[in-house]
Amino acid sequence: MILDNLKPIQSRRNVLSDSVYEALCQEIIEGKLIPNERLREAQVAKALGVSRTPVREAFAKLEHQYLLRKDSSGAYFIQQWDRKTLDEVATLRSVLEGLAIRLACRNLSPDDFDTLQDIILQMDSAHQRDDYDKLIALDIEFHSTIWARCGHNLLRQVLDDMKAQILYFMYTTRPGDEKDYPTTHRELVEILRAGDQTRASETIQAHIHTTAERAMARLSGEADPGT
Repeated sequence: MILDNLKPIQSRRNVLSDSVYEALCQEIIEGKLIPNERLREAQVAKALGVSRTPVREAFAKLEHQYLLRKDSSGAYFIQQWDRKTLDEVATLRSVLEGLAIRLACRNLSPDDFDTLQDIILQMDSAHQRDDYDKLIALDIEFHSTIWARCGHNLLRQVLDDMKAQILYFMYTTRPGDEKDYPTTHRELVEILRAGDQTRASETIQAHIHTTAERAMARLSGEADPGT
């Protein structure tokens, strides 16, 4: 197992277990720690320069996020997502985001639209550079901006908690529809400007479903359902 990308954690401003979680989560999401690879508490603790207690706590949180799995002996391994898990993440995200954008539609301010437009301009730039990692990060930033305006604290919390799973889905199924992000997000902004809550909800759910179906078809070697 290669842990060269993990560096000792210097900051003590946050709870250590959260810092360990964030470091490992990033490695898993970006594919630097591969599915079915074993993670050992002692090795991770040494790599990050922390005790085993925050590592153990981080492992438990990663297991809860379906990013780690624990076998009968108590050993932890990077989770290998199957088609069922990918479908569950996509369908749950679709329902939650459909509600979030419906609620946010009536709360978005001119400053919010400026923020969304700026993100799209950054998407244009990233697309020109073929920087798909940046496009994925900008996609999450775009959607998070909308979540923040939904006025529903519990819904926002659930979506924030799903960020790691959404990112893992996107990285697992790359290349996806990243090249279409500037266009699809512009269309969504125009719908939001018009204040059409129903169409906004339907559009974002359809986009998530279509993207997921195409991604899972590619992984399965099936014909693209959009062709």
